[in-house]
Amino acid sequence: MAGDGRRIVVTPVRAVDKPREACGVAGAWGGPDQDAPDLVRNMLLALQHRGQEATGIALSTPGGLVLQAGNDQVAVVFPEGRPVGRSTGAIGHVRYGTVRAGSDRPQPVLAGPAGSRLALAHNGTLVDAADVAEEHGVVAGSDVTDSETLADLLATVMTRHDIDLSTALHRVLPRLTGAYSLVLTDGDKLYGVRDPHGFRPLCLGRLDGTWLLASETAAIRAVGGRVVRELEPGEVVELDGLRLRSSRVDVVEARQARCLFEYVYFARPDSEFGGRSVYTVRHLAGRTLAEEAPPPPTGAPQELVVVGVPETARVAADGYAAQAGLPVVQGLIPRAGASRTFIEPNQGARARAVRTKLAAVPAAVEGRDVIVVDDSVVRGTTLRAIVALLREAGARSVHVRVASPAYRFPCCYGIDTGRPEELLAGTTPDEDMTAALGCDSLSFLTLKGLLAAVAGDRDTVCAACLTGRYPTAVPRSWPVPHPPAAVGTTQGL
Repeated sequence: MAGDGRRIVVTPVRAVDKPREACGVAGAWGGPDQDAPDLVRNMLLALQHRGQEATGIALSTPGGLVLQAGNDQVAVVFPEGRPVGRSTGAIGHVRYGTVRAGSDRPQPVLAGPAGSRLALAHNGTLVDAADVAEEHGVVAGSDVTDSETLADLLATVMTRHDIDLSTALHRVLPRLTGAYSLVLTDGDKLYGVRDPHGFRPLCLGRLDGTWLLASETAAIRAVGGRVVRELEPGEVVELDGLRLRSSRVDVVEARQARCLFEYVYFARPDSEFGGRSVYTVRHLAGRTLAEEAPPPPTGAPQELVVVGVPETARVAADGYAAQAGLPVVQGLIPRAGASRTFIEPNQGARARAVRTKLAAVPAAVEGRDVIVVDDSVVRGTTLRAIVALLREAGARSVHVRVASPAYRFPCCYGIDTGRPEELLAGTTPDEDMTAALGCDSLSFLTLKGLLAAVAGDRDTVCAACLTGRYPTAVPRSWPVPHPPAAVGTTQGL
C-alpha cells in the first residue's frame, strides 16, 4: 500500500528478495442461513499467500460496522473454533508489510464518524490519492496510506453531498490513478470494484444465497462456492442478498494492463486470471523456456536433472522438464516453519535465512548436472544461496533457468520490490549476472515467450517491471525511471 510520492517513506532496510503482493481481499453477503464472517475467514485462509503479516474482517451488525484485526496470519488472529461473529455481510483483507509509511496497520479500513459510513479493503496502489483527497478538502497525514486516504475521501464525499456509496465511488474513482481492486460495504450492501486497467484480479462467486468476492477464483472454490466470473476492468458490482447491479467507472484512454506477475508468482496455480489458468501459463512458460534456453551440453546427459525452486516455480520446472525430456527431482525441499527471508536487515542475514527456509537433497543432486528453474529473480539473494546449497550437496554443475524475463524496474501498482538499486537485473549487466549468482549458466524467458504463455499482448498486460514502460502517469518523486532506461539489454522484448 502506498500514498503519493510526498507521503511515502522508502528505505532499503526491509527490501524483498521476491516480488511481494501487498494484499488479498474477500467479501460475503447473503441470507441469514450463511455465516458471512466465517466464509470470509476461510477465503482469507486460501489467500494467505498474498499477505502473511496482518489480517482483518469488518462485519455489518445491527449496531454498525465492527472491525476485528491483528498483525499476524489468519489462523492466529481468527483461530479455528472461535467464531468471528454472526453477520449476513462481511469483508476481509490479508496484508504483507511494505516499507512505506503507515503500512503496518491492518485492513479493512473503517471511515466516517466513528467508522460508521463504510469499510474498505484494498489490493493495489494509488499513485495520487492524497492529491485527489486534498482537492476535496481531505488532508492526509504523513503516515496515512493510500487505502486510508481513499476511505476517508469516500466517507467525506458521502456525508458532504448526502449520497450513497455507489454514487460516491463513481464520483471519486475516475479522478484516481493507479491500481485498485476494492471490496467495500456500507453496512447495507457489498460492493466490488476493479480499476479501469484491471491491474489486479477480483472475482465474483455464489454459494447458495450468498454472494462472494475474492482476489482469486481459488478462494471462492475453497468455501464450496461457484465462480460466476471475473469483474471486468472498470466494473463496479453492488450486491445484496438477491440482486446484482453492475456499472462502470469510465476513464478515457485507460488501456487494459493486467499484471504479468500474477501469473508468474503471486496467484495460486489453481486460480484463473484474465480467463487464463495460472497453472497452464506457468507450465507453458516452462516449456517455452526449454525451447529458448535448452539444457546445456554435458558429457553425461543421463546425469542431467531439473530442480524446481519451491513452491511457485515447480509448475514451470515440470514444463521445462517435459519439453526437454529430462527428469524432475526433488533436489530442494522447504523446511517446516521457515521464516521469510525478505524481512532480514541485510544481505548476509537474508542468505543465512535461506538455509532455514530450504534444504538441498544430496541423494537427488550429488554428481549430477542440475538445471534449477525459478519463477523470477529480484535481488538474487535467495537464488545465490540456492546455487551454493546445491553445490554443497554435491551437484557437479548448476545452471539457472528463470521462467520470466529479468526484473529490472520497481512496481507502482501494489507490489513491493524495494528501490531500483536493489534489483539485481536493474543494476548488473546481463553478462555479469551469472557470476553474481555463482552459477554455471543463466537464461531468462523472453517477454515474447511469456506473452505467448499468457495468450496476451503488450496492449493488454502490465510489463512495467520488465520494460520500464508504465501504463499510467507516475509522480516524478517516485523511485522509477523517468524516462525508462535499463542497465542490461532488452533482447527478446
